[in-house]
Amino acid sequence: MRPFNRHRFHGYWPWMREYGNGDIGNDGTHDLDMARFGLGVTTHPVRITAHGSRIELKGEREYPDNMMVAYHYAEGKVLLYEDRGWSPYHPYGYDSGNAFYGTEGWMLFTRRGFFQVYLGAQEEPGPSLKGDTGHPNHRINFVECVRSRQQPAAGAEVAHLSCALPHLGEISYRVGRVLHFDPASEQILSDPEANAMLTKPYREPWALPKIV
Repeated sequence: MRPFNRHRFHGYWPWMREYGNGDIGNDGTHDLDMARFGLGVTTHPVRITAHGSRIELKGEREYPDNMMVAYHYAEGKVLLYEDRGWSPYHPYGYDSGNAFYGTEGWMLFTRRGFFQVYLGAQEEPGPSLKGDTGHPNHRINFVECVRSRQQPAAGAEVAHLSCALPHLGEISYRVGRVLHFDPASEQILSDPEANAMLTKPYREPWALPKIV
């Protein structure tokens, strides 16, 4: 509860920890979701390392405006997140996207409805696609599933696994340490300070139920 402040309103609220999750939670969630899908991982990472800083000093924000996070999974896969919110540069013409690296080439994939494969050491252009920006009727799909009790195109567990990544990256950045995470218990190990950041005190009557 605080008095109205226009610097914490409209487009500014995501940069305040009381209301939002910074760049990684605001826009990064979408790309992290695709990266996790591309890796084929169906659980949480076991080790998280984050670095960041603030270099654009205009305006008020409590989050970094550039950030790098490494998520290590138990099966040996690694997901690397990089954000430069202050940057006007759009590599390959897109403001955000995912790069998947393989043994014979790599692919740039964006949520703007585009992907391009580059083959070999010379990065010769391979298959590509310019399509739509994803599932066209998420809201309709959700309402239909409420009625039918079927699972939606993007289920709650999928959202949980992807949305956990910004929070874990942010916690690692704030404490300045590597996090060792137990996917089964969903707890940060041997770090009470970091583990306490997995939740926060809620103001009544908007607190979480005692049993979820």
